[in-house]
Amino acid sequence: MLPGIDDGPKTMEQSLEMARFAVEQGTLRCVVTPHIQPGCYDNEVENIQRIFEAFQIQLAAENIPLQIGMAAEVRVCAELPSMISQGKIPFLGRWQGMRLILLEFPHDQIPVGADRLINWLIERDILPVIAHPERNQSVMRQPEKITPFVNQGCLLQITADSVTGLFGEVSQKVALAFIRKGMATLIATDAHNMHKRRPTLKAARDALLPVIGADKVQALFSGNAEAMLS
Repeated sequence: MLPGIDDGPKTMEQSLEMARFAVEQGTLRCVVTPHIQPGCYDNEVENIQRIFEAFQIQLAAENIPLQIGMAAEVRVCAELPSMISQGKIPFLGRWQGMRLILLEFPHDQIPVGADRLINWLIERDILPVIAHPERNQSVMRQPEKITPFVNQGCLLQITADSVTGLFGEVSQKVALAFIRKGMATLIATDAHNMHKRRPTLKAARDALLPVIGADKVQALFSGNAEAMLS
């Protein structure tokens, strides 16, 4: 939702339009998670913080009642350990005493050595939240490939629009399977714009209510996130 920082909105007005829409859809609080991907999106805490604060100021000026927090969606990469050691990565929150990092695999594969990187993180009390595993092509072909990471302790964040079928039938099927099996911890918008990937959870929430019930829906859409951010 931050402007001009990655493949999301390009202007502040587009960001504000997204924020207004999110509020209209019932969202009270969100965490903005711009991409960190060295060589593609060269972001880190310092520049994200600067744009985040400018966005906060504009939300207040426009009287948009959306509370925002700041983190990042971090691509698995060789630079990640050094970036963490240098304090360049914003964390998502905390879960059971551990800091949380929103971690993204490449779209077409799970990189060799990803398990070792995750062990390195966990040894330092940093717990990965794996972003949109149901959209990873390797996981779409073989959903069981995500199981070792769950067994390591990783949490899974499912994209709301995967639940409703925006990303295709296969990702929808995998998303629903993870949710039904209790493997998912969060459902998030992964919003990028007001065209195709809008900041709304409503349709996914409505679709899941008859499938998993109100209590589990509440946990996935707000309860677990509140626990992480409190």
